[in-house]
Amino acid sequence: MSDLVSWDTLAERGGTVGALVGLGLLLSWVTARLARRFERRIVGSPTSEEAARRGRTLAAVLRAAVLIAIWVIVGISVLERLGVPVGPMLAAAGIGGIALGFGARLLVQDLVGGFCILTENQYSVGDEVTLGDVSGTVEAITLRTTVLRGLDGVRHVVSNGDVRTSSNATRSYSRAMLVVPLPYSADVDRAIDIITDCGAELTADPDFADRVLGDLVVLGVDAFNQISVDVKAYVQTVPGQQHAVGRELRKRVRNALEAQGIKLPYMPVAGD
Repeated sequence: MSDLVSWDTLAERGGTVGALVGLGLLLSWVTARLARRFERRIVGSPTSEEAARRGRTLAAVLRAAVLIAIWVIVGISVLERLGVPVGPMLAAAGIGGIALGFGARLLVQDLVGGFCILTENQYSVGDEVTLGDVSGTVEAITLRTTVLRGLDGVRHVVSNGDVRTSSNATRSYSRAMLVVPLPYSADVDRAIDIITDCGAELTADPDFADRVLGDLVVLGVDAFNQISVDVKAYVQTVPGQQHAVGRELRKRVRNALEAQGIKLPYMPVAGD
């Protein structure tokens, strides 16, 4: 230390150095108070535990970023006040930082991506999402990764920096889509009436009434295929209930059509 800073210089400028350190401590205290207030505002009346967890994560990230900035500035100011040549040190750090940056680039990219996902509330734990070519239910979100559980039970860990497009099937509401293949000989209008009645019965069923958010919407004939005329419909559901509602609706429509003499076509296989 004597090669860089003399004891006389340290004694002469110790008061200023102490003031700078004190200022850093004061700013750190203020930052911690503001971060706690910010966290209480977000977490104070959360709609879910996940919202509270997201608020705590954001508050911690912001607090850490501000504290790092404060003490970097204080450290440089103290060194300059003591007469330490900061310029060459920063230049050397810059050269080392370039080498380190190549290794840390992906990590920083993941952290920035995670911060954006959390602040924009793109998805939450329990949501059914598609991230790139991976789909599943969100099990966990951190600053670096998102963990999905596929329908087949496979656990996928996706780096947040790789998320360019996120598709959320359970935000605000979901939709159970229905495509009914009808034989070309069928009366399409009559079949649509049967499908509509099935939707009304499902909506009135106490076991499903609290899962649907509206009546079945029949869009009409959607496609002409080799052996069928496809009628498309959908019903809006509570988030995450689209699969259960869709399965029940398909079963009811199939049974109702068969009961009315409208047999759903099928593609014969070799040997039939």
